[in-house]
Amino acid sequence: MYIVPIWIFHSVFGSLGACELVCVNYAMYISTLHITWLVNSAAHLWGSKSYDKGIYASENGLVALLAVGEGWHNYNHVYPQDYKAAELGAYGRNWSALFIDTFAALGMAYDLKTVAPHVVRQKTCSKFA
Repeated sequence: MYIVPIWIFHSVFGSLGACELVCVNYAMYISTLHITWLVNSAAHLWGSKSYDKGIYASENGLVALLAVGEGWHNYNHVYPQDYKAAELGAYGRNWSALFIDTFAALGMAYDLKTVAPHVVRQKTCSKFA
């Protein structure tokens, strides 16, 4: 988690002392907090509402990309029991689901709840009909 920012800092500025390590760690921590808070701010303000137009939560691809898969907020509010927090089958914007699925394949996560695809299609289609 810290290797890439430290490598970037060292490549750009050429030095890496104790002060630089602390600065990189603080920058990483602060940016992680801000991206996490985007889920409950930007994903409630901007984006599409594919599942329930009556709630504030929306689908925001940028937030999903920055927050490793947690920006599909409309789906998450409609189907809170789904561990993936999104209906996406691909892991391109949902690295959290990839992480969970990896540990499920290793036998370290089990009893994962999800929503049947026909239920999702029915809810999606009924909102746009």
